[in-house]
Amino acid sequence: MSNTTISQQFAQFITTLSFETLPPALIEQAKIRILDSLATAIAARDLPVPAIAAALVGDNRGRATIIGQARTVPAIDAALVNATLVNGRSQDDFLCKSHPGAVTLPAALALAEQEDTSGAELIAAVILGYEIVGRVYLGGPGMVSKFRATGVAGTIAAAAAAARVLKLDAEQTSHALGCAAVFASGFGAGFLTGTAEVKLNVGMACRNGVSAALLARGGATASPLAFEGEAGFYSAMAGTLDDIQYATQGLGERYLLEETVYKEFPVCIFVQTPMTLARELISQRPLPADTTSRITVTVSPSTYAFPGFTNVAPFKSSLHAKVSARFCVAAALLDKPIDDYAFYEHFDAADVLALAERIDLVIDPASKDRVTVSITDGNGSRALEGIEGETLLSSSDKVIAKFRRLTSPILGPKTETVLRDVLRLEHLPNLHDLTALLRD
Repeated sequence: MSNTTISQQFAQFITTLSFETLPPALIEQAKIRILDSLATAIAARDLPVPAIAAALVGDNRGRATIIGQARTVPAIDAALVNATLVNGRSQDDFLCKSHPGAVTLPAALALAEQEDTSGAELIAAVILGYEIVGRVYLGGPGMVSKFRATGVAGTIAAAAAAARVLKLDAEQTSHALGCAAVFASGFGAGFLTGTAEVKLNVGMACRNGVSAALLARGGATASPLAFEGEAGFYSAMAGTLDDIQYATQGLGERYLLEETVYKEFPVCIFVQTPMTLARELISQRPLPADTTSRITVTVSPSTYAFPGFTNVAPFKSSLHAKVSARFCVAAALLDKPIDDYAFYEHFDAADVLALAERIDLVIDPASKDRVTVSITDGNGSRALEGIEGETLLSSSDKVIAKFRRLTSPILGPKTETVLRDVLRLEHLPNLHDLTALLRD
């Protein structure tokens, strides 16, 4: 049993990790994660939620880039806006119930510009952010679905990435993580109503994490028992200390970034696997033209409990529909363009809504991550089963293709230059040429 606290163990890991000792395959995966986050951010530049976040920044000026804008702003402001950009399309990556790219890359990138950080150190900061977002969740999985993991664990991950870029020492980093634990917040009510606050929560998580690191650099302190203490993070967020050993178990022996899930469709992660199975079923045999088909989607209790998974029409916004298993599976079964962001603006499509009414959502109490989609029609019954997320692990080729598809209409010829720079990121002495390409 270690005599050091969770925040102290995290801080020691964050401050002592050497880029030179990282496995080459992990570095390659980290660059692909960065590329994926940049893809979704660039493609989201005209969406309303990032515009709301950018309006809050006002006329503030600093050294950090807002993706898609000509101006530069203070790091905490860039972190806020860029996090809403990465998360804006609901197409960013996923790990341990959080969207790690949306909170770690904007935090690290904003401060890297300010601090003249190298590409290698940016990679290390991102790897550490992914590690902490996952480990914070593993120490208290009961926080979901009471709280939104990205808003809660993500705040601490952003602080971890920021602390690394700022070169805080172990004591300062422990204080940064403790402050971030206090600043953490967020729940999923907006998924039930299709409103903007759940998207803005991602931006605030990133901003709060960066703020925690900057405050720690300025002398702010936090309880060394911020996580496991009687009145600490896990007591508040998870309601129990039963799982806290998993927060640090095997720290440094495996890297959670390698377990990150890729999102092809711009919808909630919890409907990605049912949609994939549904699409595969109709590729084998399309639905008959009559209206007698009955579809059943069977999932684990935790998936069923995610806010919005059981949403039904009338839908109030595209977000309201994009978390609905019934709407998304119906769209997949009807062979709609489910990989096209613009499709979800048609959340009142009559044929999709009619089929959605014939979809039953069922809980399998014994399942932790199994998903089954079955169809019963005049030709009998057929079903496919999968493990949640198993078809969503990314390859470099998939992400590079996604990057080109999402960004080339916006970046034009700069697309290949950005791609080249990210794929050789560890060789860049600083990020200024790369971030200049990301500005409008």
